[in-house]
Amino acid sequence: MNSLEDILADLKIKNNDVILYLGGRIDDSNLYPPKYVEYLREKIKIINPTTIICHNYWYAKKYYEKQILPQDIKIDIILGYLKYFEKGDLQTIEPKEYTGHRNWVKILVEKNPNLVYAFYEFSKKTCELKDSKFNDEVFGKDYNLNNLKFFNMEREYSPKLFDDLGWTNNIASKHGDKSRNATDGFRVITKLIGAGFSNLNILGFTAFGSDEDQSYHTTYGYKRYAGQKYFDLKTSEDQRAEADILQSMVLNQKINNLENCDKLIQYLNRK
Repeated sequence: MNSLEDILADLKIKNNDVILYLGGRIDDSNLYPPKYVEYLREKIKIINPTTIICHNYWYAKKYYEKQILPQDIKIDIILGYLKYFEKGDLQTIEPKEYTGHRNWVKILVEKNPNLVYAFYEFSKKTCELKDSKFNDEVFGKDYNLNNLKFFNMEREYSPKLFDDLGWTNNIASKHGDKSRNATDGFRVITKLIGAGFSNLNILGFTAFGSDEDQSYHTTYGYKRYAGQKYFDLKTSEDQRAEADILQSMVLNQKINNLENCDKLIQYLNRK
């Protein structure tokens, strides 16, 4: 079974390559007003990434539709939780915004015929697509199935680990050293840094710290989380700890966050 690091090595992605990793914060349309979209599009142009990774094809759909990614920019790798992909499940703030989301699996291949879909499981069980219908029907008849990759990923972490590694400053004093589950995107970020990728840029992640004002966040309509906002979700993950860890990693220059809280507030107030 491959690891994510193995997959990136097979794709000849080097540790100093400029990687842009796009996350699920894009699901909240209120956090991306038009002027802020322009700002982020320019930031992407400036860093000129050699590899673009997006977490889930349905988020990729919104990055194009919101025009954060110009139509002629190709995504290189789509990550996804295999269970959700097989079942066609969505866990979004507002599922109705993703009508026809399955079509985007093929649309993204049309944009980049060499697109890699890398699926993961959290357990050590075999991670593979078992149903042949996913071939022509979902990816398109001309898609090279060798570009389907699979890997396992552990979920648990302790905030203290990142202090010990020197990635963060005194995070454990605020969030303790007890193990907890990571959100998928957060786990990928920490795996990439741990693997030595030194030029990791992120967009679409909540990395402004746990005290970010939620008044401009959208309330979830998705049935399981209806009426809640991001930091209030009742899950096994710790969203507030992750926001503080990512913020500290940005300050320590372990990652580069293309998003800017001051700019966001400025453009939200102009609406």
